[in-house]
Amino acid sequence: MRIARGVLAVAYPFLLFAGLHWIEPRWIAAGIAIGFGVRALLAGRAGWDALAPWLLPAGLVAVVLVPTLWSNHPVALLFVPVLVNLGLLVAFGRTLRGGPSMIERFARLQDPELSTAQVDHCRAMTWIWCGFFVVNAAVSAGLALAGDLAAWTLYTGFLAYLLMGVLFVGEWFVRAWRFRKYEGSFAEPLLRRWFPPEPSA
Repeated sequence: MRIARGVLAVAYPFLLFAGLHWIEPRWIAAGIAIGFGVRALLAGRAGWDALAPWLLPAGLVAVVLVPTLWSNHPVALLFVPVLVNLGLLVAFGRTLRGGPSMIERFARLQDPELSTAQVDHCRAMTWIWCGFFVVNAAVSAGLALAGDLAAWTLYTGFLAYLLMGVLFVGEWFVRAWRFRKYEGSFAEPLLRRWFPPEPSA
């Protein structure tokens, strides 16, 4: 189910681009509302603990769907990537308060024993990711308001993910270069050739 949601999230700009050429915006919004409502009801059957995580997404979805159903204008539907980026901003940003930072959590999946310098690096990178989400949300919002559906689809459906991938891989390589800790990584042979381990003192 999570994989299906991920695929739909990635495909959303392209599905919307195609759909708006054939279907009125309010009917697209109605279809999303029905699909989301059915999923929430199925979660609710499992009890409050299963339903509670859907309450915030339901509110965000309503922000997009209600104006579309009312006005039959597609601009609100174009703000879905903006909401996604703001949600990621909150998810990453809240880890900077109490810790560990989001990037530290990812880093510890590979290496549970991180030095103080590595923890500081991960915290700084979490700040960079927060900045990325702010910029990405702003660009997505600007393209949505500009009304250029093709440009919006290209950016939110392809370029934004490309930039995200570059940032993710770039941070990983920088961490490998700085700390020379990549044992068990799928790219360990390549990293050892590029960044030979520093000799022990």
